[in-house]
Amino acid sequence: MNPFSEELRKEREARQLTLSDISQQTRINIKYLQAIEQGAFDVLPQTYVRAFIKAYADAVGMNVVEALKKYDIHSTPEHRNETAETKNEAKIYLRPEVADQELQQEKRVRIVTISVIFAIAVVILGFYLLNYFDTVLPSQTVKENAFQDVVKEQEQLQPHVVTIDSVDTVKTISAATPAPDSLILRVVATDSVWITIIRDSLPPRSGYMLRGRYRTYVARKGFSVSASDGGSIRLLLNGVEIAPIGEKGKRIRNAKITADLLNKP
Repeated sequence: MNPFSEELRKEREARQLTLSDISQQTRINIKYLQAIEQGAFDVLPQTYVRAFIKAYADAVGMNVVEALKKYDIHSTPEHRNETAETKNEAKIYLRPEVADQELQQEKRVRIVTISVIFAIAVVILGFYLLNYFDTVLPSQTVKENAFQDVVKEQEQLQPHVVTIDSVDTVKTISAATPAPDSLILRVVATDSVWITIIRDSLPPRSGYMLRGRYRTYVARKGFSVSASDGGSIRLLLNGVEIAPIGEKGKRIRNAKITADLLNKP
């Protein structure tokens, strides 16, 4: 309750009037009169707030003009903020343990928020570094040619040459010549995808690939490929693109990639 509403209530009680008496005299609903005495002016129909205050003040014998001035002062944003701050300060002085609990709670919330943001940043940085360092191997050379020149070169490409299309150019990547008993598998991501590669009987290697990135793996006998989306990867074995092993939107589980695929048309 604010001082203005409390003054209204005291004036009514001093004249031994009930809210029912004022309601009958002013034709104002009792629930609105209760809201006035409780300082809950937001409950009142905003168009009639001043009219209700005027009628109430007149019914309890107060100066109507002075009552409206006090209401105007009370209803200003500055006065409401000052009242709220005074109440908060009173709570702190009366119950210091409550203030300590609130401060500790705010501290915990800040710590949790900072921890979550830091964890997200670490994950994003990890994905970036994983794709960055796996994209171009030291033994590879990359050059960009005009599209028209590359079209002519495609007619003379050897099986170990890989091309990756971009918007207006084509990147020609010459892979290192594999040993006679080795297989080189290049995985190109046409869309962001999670892959797992098993080389021969070695432990699996997993990672998230961003669109347009690629990775190269070497094995002697073959590979086992798993992907979250079979239509989001291209596979090139010893520089020769093999037929798709999956469909868009469907997972691939342990697809076998061996030298036998090089002999298929």
